[in-house]
Amino acid sequence: MMQQLILVVLWVVVYGYMITASIDFGTGFYLFYGQSIKHLDYLYAPLQKWLSPVSELMNIGFVLIFTAIIGLSPEMILNFQTPLVFCGVLAIFLTVLKGTFFALTELLPKENRMRSVFLAGNGITGILIPAVLSIALVISEGGFSDVGARGLLPFIIRLLSNFYFWSVMIVAIISIFYISAMHLVLFASKIGDHELTVHFRNKVLFLSMPMVFASGLVFLGLEMQNPEHFLRTLDYSWMFMFSLISLLSAVTLVFLKKYQWIFTLVMLQYFFALFGYTVSHFPYLIYPDILMDHQLSAWAQSPWFFFIALIIAIAALIGMIALREKRVLRELAIPKYK
Repeated sequence: MMQQLILVVLWVVVYGYMITASIDFGTGFYLFYGQSIKHLDYLYAPLQKWLSPVSELMNIGFVLIFTAIIGLSPEMILNFQTPLVFCGVLAIFLTVLKGTFFALTELLPKENRMRSVFLAGNGITGILIPAVLSIALVISEGGFSDVGARGLLPFIIRLLSNFYFWSVMIVAIISIFYISAMHLVLFASKIGDHELTVHFRNKVLFLSMPMVFASGLVFLGLEMQNPEHFLRTLDYSWMFMFSLISLLSAVTLVFLKKYQWIFTLVMLQYFFALFGYTVSHFPYLIYPDILMDHQLSAWAQSPWFFFIALIIAIAALIGMIALREKRVLRELAIPKYK
């Protein structure tokens, strides 16, 4: 039972980090874009309240958990030392760098010219961190065990020439902008900022089609990289269909200017997509070299894993985001929370 509990907790941590980090990273980039590029300080000012030093601690904590997971499997370290260490070290470096940029941005006055540089660094590095962590997904599909043993440069060359790698990078970056824009539409509507709501509503509608296209591109890349896994995803096609329905429903509600349930639908969209990818990937941790325990894999593909993960993940995320929103709304002196 302990193994099953650990699996659920690890999966929920990954899913939760994907959603919450996307909100923070996207908000950081939009703040840089709005204040330094568009020079709309008055419009983007509420976004500054959303960013928090707690997020930087969360980022560091997740990367350490990610590194610890890799360390739990001696086979991974033995056979994939070069690619996994490269991925982990680069993620840690970018996370620390982003935290430094964020701290300097908060400390310096707005009049200081260097603040714009640090604001840009915070926004740009935030986009790169999920992209770097996504390299682990590419490695897990196989095709890197031989090149990793030959050194770092051959691995980087193989990675950069891999179509699946680029498809994963595209969907990771678009997801950051899409998830954060969806949340900021809801956030702006809650604080009663009509102009900011319209601004991010337009961004969501603009990003919706690239989001669908990028998702399809990932499946094409997966078919090219790992046909066996691609065929297994067809067995769970209903999960990806629910993910697409959630996406279209959320975008439709944004178009109709009914924002109350849009982010719940976004959470369901990514829950179904990530869960479908995870269970179709089992029992392999890295194709075709490393497998997980047979009994644990069988349990992970049962309805119990689905329902337990769904309840814990959605409840935890709604609670975390609600508490943070309440703090921000109080700081902005919204009457409801006075």
